[in-house]
Amino acid sequence: MPQRTNRREQGLYFEQKARSFLEEKGLAFIAQNQFFRCGELDLIMREGKTFVFVEVRQRKSNYFGSAAESIDLKKQVKWLKSANLWLSARGQSLDTADCRFDVIAFEGSNQLTWIKNFLG
Repeated sequence: MPQRTNRREQGLYFEQKARSFLEEKGLAFIAQNQFFRCGELDLIMREGKTFVFVEVRQRKSNYFGSAAESIDLKKQVKWLKSANLWLSARGQSLDTADCRFDVIAFEGSNQLTWIKNFLG
């Protein structure tokens, strides 16, 4: 990761690393950076018939907690609302669609952790 980048460029860099990792694991890419009034969906993937809504987080150090620990209740609510809006635009909802919420967490620049079903 280049040293002099803004947060948006850094986010895109780690989202691309996460996407590549998930594709290598057999998930199919659907969409990236879907914005809604209530929040954003970093990555939307598909594993079989399951929609996978992926939050990508990166922390240089875990001094203030890990990347996954930075996903507080407020963020989780935004994540759920955004996913439901995305699904509703496709005639589905969280109640009718097979979906899960995963986290790809980067500690430092290379250590990747995949947390499946983070909200489950």
